[in-house]
Amino acid sequence: MTNVSAHGKFRFGTRLIVLLFGLAILPVLAHAETFTGLKPASPQPDPANLKPGLAVTYYGVKVDSIRELEENMGYMDGKPGAPIPMLNYQVGAGNVLTSNSNDMVGAIIKGFIKMEQPGRYVFMVHSNDGVWVAIGDKLIYEDPDVHADRFSDEIVVEISEPGWYPIHIKYFEKKNTSTLELYWEAPGFGEMDYVPAEVFGHIGE
Repeated sequence: MTNVSAHGKFRFGTRLIVLLFGLAILPVLAHAETFTGLKPASPQPDPANLKPGLAVTYYGVKVDSIRELEENMGYMDGKPGAPIPMLNYQVGAGNVLTSNSNDMVGAIIKGFIKMEQPGRYVFMVHSNDGVWVAIGDKLIYEDPDVHADRFSDEIVVEISEPGWYPIHIKYFEKKNTSTLELYWEAPGFGEMDYVPAEVFGHIGE
């Protein structure tokens, strides 16, 4: 696996050890899947209109899969929540993301992620419960059903054109605990760490 930064080494590495030898829920990492052909936003968002973080709409739902969340969205009105600064949530039994609820929460998260230079980006997703992630109009990861804390394999994304890329995440938490974290290793950096807040943005009203 990619090395983790000194900033997050103890925290991230310790969690991996706990998952491996305590809860035994971390899947064995396979060969990383590589995604190409991601599309940057066109036109690129005007920096004057960009607000920090990602926009989120919440749904109060008790579901067992992303598919069931989508079905509920067909006849329910979601409620906008406070923007999500970055995806670094492992909150146990606390409130889910920026919502005011600690159970039965669905979230549709949208905005932009900035890829400042072309090259190879390596992502990892840590989730509890279901998650679906698309960047540049391409699905790069899904673990769509109820599950305990679980890491994805490494997800390799080849970017040919720098700029802002649309990001779209569907996520739900059914009960008890919630986790949604997004890590990356950007070109020129040999360390895996959280995707930083400064590369996220959304169109503010």
